[in-house]
Amino acid sequence: MGLKIGKLSLSRFIRGMLGARLIDPIEVYFLVDENLIYPIISKSGCSTVKLDLIRRYNPEYNSKFPEIHQVDPKQETDGKILRLRFYNFKKYRTFCEGKSTCLIIRNPYERIYSCFLDVSKGKNIMYDDPSGLTDFFKIKSGITFQDFIDKVVKLPDHLCDRHFRSQSFFLQKGVKNRLNKIEIILLENYSDSNEGSTKLNTNNKQIPSEVLESLKNNTAFKKRFAEDILLYESHSE
Repeated sequence: MGLKIGKLSLSRFIRGMLGARLIDPIEVYFLVDENLIYPIISKSGCSTVKLDLIRRYNPEYNSKFPEIHQVDPKQETDGKILRLRFYNFKKYRTFCEGKSTCLIIRNPYERIYSCFLDVSKGKNIMYDDPSGLTDFFKIKSGITFQDFIDKVVKLPDHLCDRHFRSQSFFLQKGVKNRLNKIEIILLENYSDSNEGSTKLNTNNKQIPSEVLESLKNNTAFKKRFAEDILLYESHSE
């Protein structure tokens, strides 16, 4: 039995540190007939997106949060949607070859604040399952916002929990060159393009102006999420 760090084996942690294995896997919904990939980006409307995609092929289908994340879309759509997970970025990049992708992204400042609220309230169990790093990185309920940000900015994407992994991560390391088409939709515009969408797991608390200002002046945060900020701002014009 290997040495454990929290709920994570030492060997798995080392592989993560070396970049050979993602601590938290990439999850995608693959629409088979359309050859279209929807990366599941946590804290960017992912619960709503999953439900909407299933309803494309099963209009009467309904689910709630968090149950939607346990649903196998293959069973609910007669195989039209596959849920795939990649623990290795190379395998994900290879899978993207010749396909199209649609990324639904959120304002990076709002996303990280929403993530913090869920952590501080214990709403989402971070670094427990599947990441298994709660005891190691101490990102759990009761953490202050500043401590949360200080820890997050030091974690590279391959060691990140999916809830604060870069949204641009899904297009990195040569993925763009393998895709036939890339569509970017801002979360605030998503409902306009999906009439009748049912919003799941919404957080109605807006980011306070002082918190937003502190993030915009936080050099470490802006460096860590530079590509996310650029991606979002380039599609906000």
